[in-house]
Amino acid sequence: MSEKHLCLAKKFNEFAYELVSKETTIKGNLTSLKDDSLFRRVIFQKYYYALYHKYLAHDDELSSKTGSGKHGAIKSKIEKCRDKKLYQVFIKLQNLRVWADYEYSDQDMALNVKLEEINSNVWSIIKRSNINC
Repeated sequence: MSEKHLCLAKKFNEFAYELVSKETTIKGNLTSLKDDSLFRRVIFQKYYYALYHKYLAHDDELSSKTGSGKHGAIKSKIEKCRDKKLYQVFIKLQNLRVWADYEYSDQDMALNVKLEEINSNVWSIIKRSNINC
């Protein structure tokens, strides 16, 4: 197991969780994050990368590779897992992360996502001792 990936997974997860749990305070103190769309973009990015690194922590072969092809490889491997919850959460966050990084349109879809549900889903995966693949 890769401790560096596990550490990143935990840090990204904690950061996103804190953003969600302290939303009012953060938006009150950081002018740029008063825009709910930008606020959510940051959260979706960090939660996606928390799961990304959580998976890499348990896949020594894939974690040693370089390049952007890891995203697709992780998706394929998770799709083949017996863990439907992991796949559902990963795919949802992957789509939201792509929106967050590259899209300007379809903000309604992202604004309707329940952040507390994502918090709960990602935390439950990050706390696991392993990935069920």
